[in-house]
Amino acid sequence: MKQIKNGNRRYSKTLKRKVAQDYLAGKFSYSVGAEVYGLRNGGVVKEFVKWYVKTEQSERMASDIEKELLSENSDDGYSQLDVKALEAELVAARLKISGLKTLIEVAEKELEIDIRKKSGTKQ
Repeated sequence: MKQIKNGNRRYSKTLKRKVAQDYLAGKFSYSVGAEVYGLRNGGVVKEFVKWYVKTEQSERMASDIEKELLSENSDDGYSQLDVKALEAELVAARLKISGLKTLIEVAEKELEIDIRKKSGTKQ
């Protein structure tokens, strides 16, 4: 499954997809996933997950666009394509927010500092 090219490892899409699906299913953390699949470190698993989310979202959007191009506008004047595009943007925004919240939580724990602004504090 592994191919080495110019010092960088290349992994098959099948392996990337399997690792990412297992991680997203909550079966393990980044570091544990790296150990289970014999990867260099948790960062590789993290990159697999980012690749998977991006790839799956792109494939889903392309499929939706094809379907919607064949359909007509809805009664309210908005095409199904517009609605699907907005829904995809909403999903991406929610995923980004979730990632940023996790980043802040981890940083607060590891650095032992309060990053979030407390409500009611004086400016």
